[in-house]
Amino acid sequence: MLLFATVSAQTVTLTFTGRDASNQYVPLNRVVVSNLTRGWQDTLFWPDTVLVMTDQTGIDDFVTDGFHLSQNNPNPFNGTTYVNLNVTEPGEVSLVMTDISGRIVGANHYSPLQLGIHEIRITLSSAGIYFLTARQNGQTSSVKMVNRGNGSGDAIAFTGTIGTNHYSSLLQPKNATKGFTNNTFVAGDQMQYVGFITLNGAEEESGQMIQTQDSTQTIVLSFEIIGIDSFSCVGTPFMIDFDGNVYNTVQIGTQCWMRENMRTTKTYNGTSIPHFTSSFTDFCYTEDTTSVIPLWKRGCLYSWTAAKQSCPAGWHLPSDAEWTNLTNYVSSQSAYICGGNTSYIAKALCSTDWWESYNDACSPGYQSLYTNNASGFEAIPAGLCDGLGFFASGHQAWFWTSSDTGSNAWYRRLVYHIKDVGRDYCGQGSVLSVRCLRD
Repeated sequence: MLLFATVSAQTVTLTFTGRDASNQYVPLNRVVVSNLTRGWQDTLFWPDTVLVMTDQTGIDDFVTDGFHLSQNNPNPFNGTTYVNLNVTEPGEVSLVMTDISGRIVGANHYSPLQLGIHEIRITLSSAGIYFLTARQNGQTSSVKMVNRGNGSGDAIAFTGTIGTNHYSSLLQPKNATKGFTNNTFVAGDQMQYVGFITLNGAEEESGQMIQTQDSTQTIVLSFEIIGIDSFSCVGTPFMIDFDGNVYNTVQIGTQCWMRENMRTTKTYNGTSIPHFTSSFTDFCYTEDTTSVIPLWKRGCLYSWTAAKQSCPAGWHLPSDAEWTNLTNYVSSQSAYICGGNTSYIAKALCSTDWWESYNDACSPGYQSLYTNNASGFEAIPAGLCDGLGFFASGHQAWFWTSSDTGSNAWYRRLVYHIKDVGRDYCGQGSVLSVRCLRD
């Protein structure tokens, strides 16, 4: 649930939240608000799930001129979205796009921009939470964006459009204070609320709520479905390791997993993990120069001893049994299996990029990579390292478990041309990827 500070005592503040049939929280993509008495409709896009309505005629008292970015539309989006930039004085403007960890993924500079509303096209190659910031003459404006799909690279592009754009409702040269509607509201109006979420790749609609609205209220929109898979974990949307790296999380069944590969170089108590040499039994490996997958995406590869020490407080290296719980759950969900075979779940666990191509519709490398990752686990084919050296980047993903068999330890394996999830054991000196599980 998002909170909002009320600006005026003469307002009605609506805070929207979603719940599934088991009363579990589900993040709302958007909320459609209709005033049935006055005949208008507004749409709130996540993360803005709060609406403030004034019971006076109009909202001019809350409208301010100024340099600003509009909230992107659509939001969430699949690779491409659009933002309006309102320029109130001509001059140079810089735009910077960062991910949730603060890493710059795109930037552009325009000199000069004329007065008016300019359309900016954003493309992103990886799913995640991003921030776009515009700066001009000491003024700054930022928006938070949620990408669920793959675009053609990471880019900020000025389309050259002024005064018209992909969403005409945002053409006003004034910026209403965030959360306020420009439409007239009178206490006692008949209102209708409908929420939308994305579940297992499909959009789901809540039941309609119709009521007389005369006071501030938290409105719970109910969905008849059960399931919160592929969303960030409730209460734990991200995890931070000892190095300060930030990782997104994903809820799958009753388990909360890291959505990304571990890349820390320190143990849970701050001790440095050595890089690879033949004399170390606990180490991480980052030295591969042949992989086209960037290090921040593929993460480090860890020996088994180092893997057991890599997860921060509140998290742990999952056991063989906990991995089995994951695969059993994914196999039990019809949305995650391929070809009607409950063993064919590899696609549902693998990321939508970086996998080698393979002509089998149920394999992770099948040409339609966008059909991967239904569960949200987003396994990256980071490869592995053993006594023969580094190999299989783009082809395989190997993950340690905490369960050993003497001098060996159990792992899980995903391969670009194999439909199911492999389970086996290997020597503890092998170097594999790590995903942590919340305690």
